[in-house]
Amino acid sequence: MTLPTMTRRGMLQATAGSAAAAAFVDGLLDPGTAWAQSGRPLRLRSNRAILSTDPGYMIGGFEMVLQYACLARLAKYTNSGDTWDWEPSEFVESLDQPDAQTITFELKKGIMWYDANSHEEIGELDAEDVKYSLERMKVSEWKDKAVALDHVEVTGSHSGIIHLNQPFAPIWLTWLCDGTGAILSKTAVEAAGGKYDGMFNFYCGYYRVSEWLQKQSFTLEPNPNWPGTPAAIADVKFVIIDDEKTAEIAFEAGEIDITHIAVDAIPRLMESPPEDGIVRAFSGTQWYWMGLNTEHPNLQDIRVRRAIQHAVDVDTILEGAWANAGTRAYGIVPPGLIGHRTEGKFAKPDLEAARALIAEAGAEGTKLTLKTINLQDRMAAATIIQANLADIGLEVDVIPMDAGPFWNLGLEVEGDEWKDLELWIMSYLDSPDPSQMTQWFISDQVGVWNWERWSDEEFDQLFQDGLSETDPARRHDMYVRMQEIMEDTGGYVWLMFPPNGVMYRKGLEPVITPNGYIWQTQHFSWA
Repeated sequence: MTLPTMTRRGMLQATAGSAAAAAFVDGLLDPGTAWAQSGRPLRLRSNRAILSTDPGYMIGGFEMVLQYACLARLAKYTNSGDTWDWEPSEFVESLDQPDAQTITFELKKGIMWYDANSHEEIGELDAEDVKYSLERMKVSEWKDKAVALDHVEVTGSHSGIIHLNQPFAPIWLTWLCDGTGAILSKTAVEAAGGKYDGMFNFYCGYYRVSEWLQKQSFTLEPNPNWPGTPAAIADVKFVIIDDEKTAEIAFEAGEIDITHIAVDAIPRLMESPPEDGIVRAFSGTQWYWMGLNTEHPNLQDIRVRRAIQHAVDVDTILEGAWANAGTRAYGIVPPGLIGHRTEGKFAKPDLEAARALIAEAGAEGTKLTLKTINLQDRMAAATIIQANLADIGLEVDVIPMDAGPFWNLGLEVEGDEWKDLELWIMSYLDSPDPSQMTQWFISDQVGVWNWERWSDEEFDQLFQDGLSETDPARRHDMYVRMQEIMEDTGGYVWLMFPPNGVMYRKGLEPVITPNGYIWQTQHFSWA
């Protein structure tokens, strides 16, 4: 198979029918139960096409499944039920943290990189690959994952020391185990110019990509040269189905074996699952909000933004769009994590205050656009917001979009669309630490993922201090204060923290991460 080399813009054009963020389930292989022996394939639903699998320049989420399957890493999430933890990966002989600012590693020898087109060897996985992969994160779009990295010292062909510039407690769960912790082939990435779009053109892990049909599917097959325990499943196919309701129908038709389900469908499907289906719900690390571009001429006046915050009826949105399955949000840090906020300034709509602010700003009749990914629940939320803002004299045009173009709206490197961006419904998903939720809103992220386009010195300093703070109580207060600053910008209407609903076929034995996602498809099995 020849894997095409495409620009990110080209991928967006090719994947215009795809949808938003990813959702997955992690499985644990019982070596005595060999799925490949049964010949039964695995069909998983993916809810969007892949734009880039580069750990430094990806959207984030579903790409991690491919990285776990085909690339290397130092550490991985353990299959530990409801508890977050990490363990050394299959690629290392040893991995230790002798002190708060030092991590030592030794890779296993004999793991080879292969070209994805010719399947010829292009070198051995070594310590230089680790150094290159981790240090390049410092200048990537995900550079805040590596904010505590000083440098990686190579001490031998397969050994090295990761030196941190400060203590960084969440490094394991938020970086080294995450997609951004994937280890790349230095030779292959340098040959591609230092970064790449689309699918990686190299592999060394359990699997390799055997087919990639943009907007439709991609398929994995076992890497015949993998020196460890072979992949448990010989035929793994990811089918791209953007809409969750359509995915539910596909599951009932036997076309897929596992899928996330819509938030508003969780109560119904848990009470009455399909005949051969199992449905489970998990507390996620995802959050929804409506963003406001603080630099747009129609929204530059803080009085207009504050009026919008007063006007939106979040409780009605939760009921109408998500069947009250989610948890009301007062910030961006999900329940169960340090920094979770349980109250805010706009708990109930205050139309009188909102209309007064609009009149004071002379903004009656202002026309705004609200953009959202074209999914049923988000369109329902957008329609309610449209009605709420009409009540205070603002005319809102709801614009549904496919996921590819949507995810580029606020990125300055993708063109000038950010200048026209006014309102949007957004959802982010991240690793289980408040530093990961707040990292997208520091000053350096303006024009990248801080689409609200504000900067605050106190926020930036608190973000830096929170990375090295080890006292849980002080750390909690820092992140609560950061969310207060965000709310005060007028750039946010907090919506909800959704549960993750997963539906899978009876006979499949997944071990699901505490936030309801999968990463290690190489360990799935049938009972």
